[in-house]
Amino acid sequence: MQVEPLSAAVGARVTGVDLSSELDAASIEALRVALDEHHVLAFPNQDLTPERHVEVGEWFGTPYIHPYLTPVDAHPAILEVRKEADETEVFGGQYWHADITFSDPPAAASLLYSLDIPPIGGDTLFANQHLAFERLSVGMQTMLGGLNAVHCYPGKTEDEASAVHPVLRLHPRTRRPALYINAAFVSRFENMTEDESKPLLDFLFAHQTRPEFQLRLGWTARMLTIWDNRSVLHYAMNDHHGYRRELQRVTSIEFL
Repeated sequence: MQVEPLSAAVGARVTGVDLSSELDAASIEALRVALDEHHVLAFPNQDLTPERHVEVGEWFGTPYIHPYLTPVDAHPAILEVRKEADETEVFGGQYWHADITFSDPPAAASLLYSLDIPPIGGDTLFANQHLAFERLSVGMQTMLGGLNAVHCYPGKTEDEASAVHPVLRLHPRTRRPALYINAAFVSRFENMTEDESKPLLDFLFAHQTRPEFQLRLGWTARMLTIWDNRSVLHYAMNDHHGYRRELQRVTSIEFL
């Protein structure tokens, strides 16, 4: 297995691994360790059936069945991420976010497999939230350490679909702290109103996606990308109008 960093901040390309074949426990743990270190892993030229896609997801947790989105046929743990050539909106493209933070436990890894990629555009941006925490002042880190945030699914009330998580969250494997908020699901801090929360959240949302924390990942067909939702945010570029883009996603909820 060869692991090549893709940026100074986050991400690596992994070659020399055939994810369609059986891997022993030591190899699977080596991939988990690589994900702990780089937070985003891109595996080019993989031939995955839907069944194998789910099996690889099980290396990182229990595959999540989304309560509000329709899965692909016969595979309840796989969501389709698709934009047709004549469409203008992209799946999950409005805000930087981590997946499934409105759930408790929240998402651990997401595994996105590319099927149909436009000739140009359609990249995914990632931002390292460990670096985002580390680049805050000690005073800000201390203040945020006493705050929790309410994560709510868009279009649902807090009573219907929400969870409360620490704003500064320790990664369960590495114990490294990270900012754990995102603009898609968080609109207030626990025990505060949205108006009271907004100034600080606006600052943090801008800070956590600074360019020096980012990777811009270009896709190729049959590439599997795995990212750790406890360490990074991601953002889907909506710049491929006139071209079809289709990927499939498995998300695994947290376990150590």
